[in-house]
Amino acid sequence: MPAPPCAAFDQDSDTELSQDIAKLDSFLSNRNLDSIEATVDKESAKWREKDRPSFILYMTKACNLLSSYDIGDLSKRASLLSRYAISVLTSGDLPLHDNVQFVSFLMFDPLVIDEAAWKTLRKQKAEFWLAARRRVESSVDPTFNFDDWTQLNVPTPPKSGARDGSSPESIKDPTLRAEYERAIAENSAKTRRFNDQYWLKRNAPDFYKNVERYLINGYSRSPADPAELERLLAQYVDDNGVRAGILEDVRKRELQ
Repeated sequence: MPAPPCAAFDQDSDTELSQDIAKLDSFLSNRNLDSIEATVDKESAKWREKDRPSFILYMTKACNLLSSYDIGDLSKRASLLSRYAISVLTSGDLPLHDNVQFVSFLMFDPLVIDEAAWKTLRKQKAEFWLAARRRVESSVDPTFNFDDWTQLNVPTPPKSGARDGSSPESIKDPTLRAEYERAIAENSAKTRRFNDQYWLKRNAPDFYKNVERYLINGYSRSPADPAELERLLAQYVDDNGVRAGILEDVRKRELQ
């Protein structure tokens, strides 16, 4: 029996995406930034138009390639990495994990860049870092109980006649089936929340440090603009100690 047209389309798209991602791996041997740029510009535009999750997956691979390997001129590589990460960050709402990942790709700055362009890029990147920091901070639940585990097999309602963890379709009574479906949905939501809070617990501290590191490095680089940094920190960071610490570290760097 032939696959439905939609299923066939999905399979074809998955195959095409896998091929496009495999193409990126080939650049590890020739290390040609011009070829990478031409390919990523073309394929990312295609996936951005065709399927957003595939676009994000493709750009994750492209950014990982540029951030992880010494390929060509460092300034051009940093410029491409910034452009590609920003293209994803400005493409629409992202899940928190993806938001943090693509902001983290902004860590590297071009060594050679026009002063006016650098000031614009620095401010744009700083805003992405600080907005992501605020989002991470607001997502952390300090009262979350990590000992309250979710259920591997959701118990079925009494008298349903079905074993725990069974599919809802195995329960004939519509009232009991609906009750069981609600319990499954609640357990799934609880699992997602547990995973999110666990991820934040493990990753938020390092991410905060990276935000501070980027701001200190970026605003210690000429031309100095402490007033701009102070405005951005006041807009995005509530903690007076954090704001003061970043500004003080920038001042120390300027005196060296």
